[in-house]
Amino acid sequence: MKENKRPILFDKGPFKKLFLDFIYYKRGCGLKYEDSAEYTLRIINRRLNTYRLEKPVLTKKMIEDLAKKHPHETYATQSKRITFLRQFAQFLNNMEIEAYIYPEYYQHNEGGTFVPYIFSPEEITDIFKESDNLPTLSRYPGYSIVYPVLLRMLYSSGLRLSEALCLKIQDVDLEKGMLYIDKSKNNKSRFVPMSSTMVCVCRKYVMKMLVFNPQGGYFFPAPDGGRYNRGSVRWSIIHIYERAGINKLPNGLYPRVHDLRHTQAVHSLEKLQAEGVDIYCSLPVLSAYLGHKGIRETEKYLRLSIL
Repeated sequence: MKENKRPILFDKGPFKKLFLDFIYYKRGCGLKYEDSAEYTLRIINRRLNTYRLEKPVLTKKMIEDLAKKHPHETYATQSKRITFLRQFAQFLNNMEIEAYIYPEYYQHNEGGTFVPYIFSPEEITDIFKESDNLPTLSRYPGYSIVYPVLLRMLYSSGLRLSEALCLKIQDVDLEKGMLYIDKSKNNKSRFVPMSSTMVCVCRKYVMKMLVFNPQGGYFFPAPDGGRYNRGSVRWSIIHIYERAGINKLPNGLYPRVHDLRHTQAVHSLEKLQAEGVDIYCSLPVLSAYLGHKGIRETEKYLRLSIL
């Protein structure tokens, strides 16, 4: 079974080894620190190299420059970068390397006002139709097979993108119609039932993908047989949105891939409301289904369903 053994690539500079040590340290603490975390740290390292330092040092001015909000950047993305900067600076301080720690009280807080985009049923249908018409790529014939099923699974099962991409063949039980999510956010594992329609879709998918992925491994394999990079998958799905006629948001960006998960939760609650079910009694079930730490995380979907 092929695992994803890709190296961590950082540009040469005084901070390269320190960033690698920082990642290995975080992973040693039980954190994943992959994909988006690696990407953000590589960008920070690249910007630090522009200072042409002979030895690693993080001054207040350097940190404040790195923490500034970029044009068209969301506050969530900026906040994540600031968190990485703060943690990395603390890591350097522990190694007796001079590093300014960005004050926590300066970090922007949106105060919980962010509202995710909820796709209409018609928009979901258009996205699925567009994914069914993807071209076959010579460099990766499985491309047009993976995305129609991936999108349907993200919506119908409410998975996080990372959860879907980490699924192994053995995690998808097509006899019981069950997905096993292994140690996802908050280090929680859970079982997620699939609809009968999704099970049928997956059965057809497995038969097709055996041609390109005969040795098993990841359920949604990348061209090299390893695990897909979340960034490249997000980029491909956003382009499917565009071709499906999904409008951009007021900020000039398309809805997030994660909004498919929000949409599934809201549509589920709306269905329960229409059937006369007491949705407050159903919240604990939905909370476990989505892999939330508790009902408080799930209650926001209830507010969205009655807007």
